[in-house]
Amino acid sequence: MPDSSTKNMIRQGSFLVASQFIVRLINLLYRIPVTNLWGDKGLGIYSDAYQVYGFFLVFASISIPTVISKMVGERIAVGRYADVRKVLSLSTLLVGGIGFVSMLIMTLGGHFIAVTFFQDPEATKPMQLLGPTVLICSLMSVLRGYFQGLNDMKPTAVSEVIEGLLHAVFAVVLAFILNPFGMEWSVAGGIIGTGIGAVGAILFLAYTYARCSARKFTKNPSTVPEESSSVIYRQMLSLMIPIVISSTIFSIKGIIDAAMFGELMTRSGTEVGRMIAMRGIYSGKFIVLLNLPVAIGESLGAAAVPSIAISKALKDQKALRSHFNSMIKTVLLITVPCAIGMAIMGKPVLKLMFPAAPQGGELFWIGSMAVVFYSLSYIAGGVLNGLGKSHISMIHAGIGVAVTSLWNAFGILVLHWGIYTLALNAIVFSALIMVLNLRSAMKYCEIKINYLRLFFGPMICSLIMGAGCIIAYLLVFAVTGSNAISTILAILAGIIIYFLLAVNLKVIGKKDMENLPGGKYLNYLKL
Repeated sequence: MPDSSTKNMIRQGSFLVASQFIVRLINLLYRIPVTNLWGDKGLGIYSDAYQVYGFFLVFASISIPTVISKMVGERIAVGRYADVRKVLSLSTLLVGGIGFVSMLIMTLGGHFIAVTFFQDPEATKPMQLLGPTVLICSLMSVLRGYFQGLNDMKPTAVSEVIEGLLHAVFAVVLAFILNPFGMEWSVAGGIIGTGIGAVGAILFLAYTYARCSARKFTKNPSTVPEESSSVIYRQMLSLMIPIVISSTIFSIKGIIDAAMFGELMTRSGTEVGRMIAMRGIYSGKFIVLLNLPVAIGESLGAAAVPSIAISKALKDQKALRSHFNSMIKTVLLITVPCAIGMAIMGKPVLKLMFPAAPQGGELFWIGSMAVVFYSLSYIAGGVLNGLGKSHISMIHAGIGVAVTSLWNAFGILVLHWGIYTLALNAIVFSALIMVLNLRSAMKYCEIKINYLRLFFGPMICSLIMGAGCIIAYLLVFAVTGSNAISTILAILAGIIIYFLLAVNLKVIGKKDMENLPGGKYLNYLKL
């Protein structure tokens, strides 16, 4: 039973992994034309607006799928079907209200936020235009959480791809159409694409729900009384508040980092325009690329919540341990080579993607291992959420923000490391959260994991892969003189080298192939 349920959890998680990877790849690709259009300063304005959008999105939507999926999963496990529908309707009212208030704050207070926190008045219009999108996303998050609670990740995955595609297409088109009216209007055009994507996604989810047979849940077993609205709201808020606070701390961290960086850099003599450009490099290039592989841990962590909640409700300790162990190994097998590859190929990749503004590749030399740390922290956080221990993640996030805020001041004012302070900030924060979350998750799951054993194999294969990437890049560049051709072929060579080694050295075993998305094709690499 644990093996089959674990396999299903990984399989469902793979839908989210695939959709998140596609969405973040789309997000990365559409930034190529707009970054070449705007430059690093325009990217900085865009990133400043998105920092605030992300903050309000935390209140209105980001925590909601986790909460709803846990509550729905628990009730389905014990046959409380009428309560499932009640959770859906009550959460829609609550979340819609939060989304509406967030929209008003962004639209009416956008100028104050842009000037006070970011010293960037040009970010006003983009912030205001993102307000209605928060409301749409809040309502959409309820439906996503509902489907995730049914252990059906496909609707969420498809809606994410629809949202990403519409966002990218309209953002690029509108950015170029409005560019003659100035930078602020051009960035605002890119922002409008976000709202169009959200509208497309929620329409798809509403259509799917209307056709879904699971929506016909009508009554509990005759011996089980229906829960009152007050009981459901109490549980909802008890789960939501710590997750919202934890997610808010993550979001506030981005705003704190941006505000501290701007204040401390300008105080130390850096011109405001250059400071905004540096923030654009960090947020619009380094973080965006970093988030591509981090989607793996984030998606598996989200997929784990209903499975962990069901295992807990059924008191199935064996399944709980199996879920945790499989997720950790799956994440390490994928994120370790991604981190090494980004450290080695980050600079050529930025030259390939942003020929008009290629700066920032050095940040990957310092911060690429944050891919592994963030991914593991998301896995452990998902386990804690599924166990109903969300408040622990909240405390850990608060500790991480306090530590990294002190680091910002020390790195900029004492060491004078400038933008590299932010890359090290990502490493310190993600490593600290990873250690604290993993320690707590193992404690409550009553499991011990030999991380060195799980980490050693992927790391050895990844280091050899990295050497292969360097050799391939240099050889191809010597022949072609083209960074684009050399980068693409070096990355392909690295992927082949890693999986050849991992399969034939048994770092990836038969069970891992069953868990990994598309893992069955790895059998063809056996020598």
